Amino acid sequence: MYEIIARYYDLFMSDDEWVDFAVNAVKGKYRGADVGCGSGSVAAALAAEHDVIAVDSSAEMLTVAAEKFMRSGLRIPTVLQDAEKLSLGFKADFITAMCDVVNYIRKPEKFFSAAQKNLAGGGLLVFDISSEEKLRNVLGDNVFTETKDNVTYVWENSLERDRVNMLLTFFIPCGNGLFRKEIDEQTQYIHGKRDIEDALSLCGFESKTIDKGDRIYFVAKKV
Repeated sequence: MYEIIARYYDLFMSDDEWVDFAVNAVKGKYRGADVGCGSGSVAAALAAEHDVIAVDSSAEMLTVAAEKFMRSGLRIPTVLQDAEKLSLGFKADFITAMCDVVNYIRKPEKFFSAAQKNLAGGGLLVFDISSEEKLRNVLGDNVFTETKDNVTYVWENSLERDRVNMLLTFFIPCGNGLFRKEIDEQTQYIHGKRDIEDALSLCGFESKTIDKGDRIYFVAKKV
């Protein structure tokens, strides 16, 4: 997962909405981590006002993020680590996990418990999920395609009971009118809003929910 998509993530993704949400949610906090940092857009934005590290389970994504930080003159440490096994080595004032990070985790309570242990008292866990409605009725059993800069992807989804399996096929130009085909596979798990709220409560958080229909944002405070 992510071996191929890491190279083209920024080409096809527009992430202003959740970048802005994360930045606004942690204002006034000092030190934290962006978990599931992907190509590093959230961490880069947070670095303007915060001491932040970037964490991801994909070495390929961390390479892309590190290159982005270097181009921007940012000194943001990168850490290869699973969200469910998060161990920062310090008590964070905030942890962000944006753009469906929690949908990639089958049992979110494992991540919430790990985050709780790594947060200082009153620290914030900020994240979003794609809603059940979106995954079942928009993405599930559907096909999408897009072309940018002569790179084309075909995104085929199959809906199962609690998940959407995603097959992404990229056609990449390699000269002389030829294209190279590369494939990436992902799985997103379907989580209901109430289930997430209950899991956060059991893991020691008070949470606030902002439901935008296709995407649901959570700001959870360690108590």
